[in-house]
Amino acid sequence: MDTESNHQPTTNLYALEEIRALPLTLDDPLYRHYPAMKLGQRQPIDFFSEKLCQLAASLIRREPDAQWTITAPPYYQLPAAANLLAYRVRDLLQQQGMTVALIELRLNGQHIARNQEEFNNYDNYSKNNLQQRIAERQKVQQMLDTDGQALHFQGRSVIIINDINVTGTQQSFIQKTLDELQVNACFWLYIFNVEKSLGTRHPEVEHQINNSQINDLDAYAAILADTQTQHTARCITRLFNESFDNFSNLVESLDKETCALIYQLAQHEGRYSSAIFNEKMALLASRHQTIDALSQ
Repeated sequence: MDTESNHQPTTNLYALEEIRALPLTLDDPLYRHYPAMKLGQRQPIDFFSEKLCQLAASLIRREPDAQWTITAPPYYQLPAAANLLAYRVRDLLQQQGMTVALIELRLNGQHIARNQEEFNNYDNYSKNNLQQRIAERQKVQQMLDTDGQALHFQGRSVIIINDINVTGTQQSFIQKTLDELQVNACFWLYIFNVEKSLGTRHPEVEHQINNSQINDLDAYAAILADTQTQHTARCITRLFNESFDNFSNLVESLDKETCALIYQLAQHEGRYSSAIFNEKMALLASRHQTIDALSQ
């Protein structure tokens, strides 16, 4: 990859909703469906994917001869909601006869929190100010694996699916990577785009949207146990960020299959191998084994 290239792709940004002022209209369907989408619940994923697909299809129809690729922010093992949206948008486009490659950006490691404060900072990214967001994204950027990716991106028109743009920090880091991969053009598709100065002054608007609906244990437990939920990294992180009593109650509410799935996902993600999660992982493993024993 030629990191010294002066190639600058065309960059465009589109969003289902532009946020230019506060307060937010949280009773609007876009806001109401958003929190469950972030956790991976199928119905809101479909809701937003269909709308984003309309945007993507209109772009592709403008340049039918271009080579098109869809991607989303990088992840390690568990996808974020934006990744699930990208998968679904690609499938919907294919159903319309549009050939679009889906290329994932992946991380080659996982940041392991050494203490609860570090973990809270990760989980509460949506509350972070601009400086904190830059520091967090720099950590992620250092783990980005781009080996062999130039073949999949160079010269192509790339649609980047994401959920919200608040300060532009994540977009800036991903854009730098795509510039280095020498893409032809970038089309950023968001659900929400916060006006730049507003996002800089009020980055906590993201946290408000994330938590506007699912703000109690019962609502979260229902999504955690829903067989139609594809548990995102945020969904599992929220579980492990609960107090031990809440964590225990949530785990006790899970059936055999879901309990086993959550345990496997937590192991797979690697983030929860830190000593600060030993007690919670042990409880999850014990519950999983107990259910197995009782079912035999």
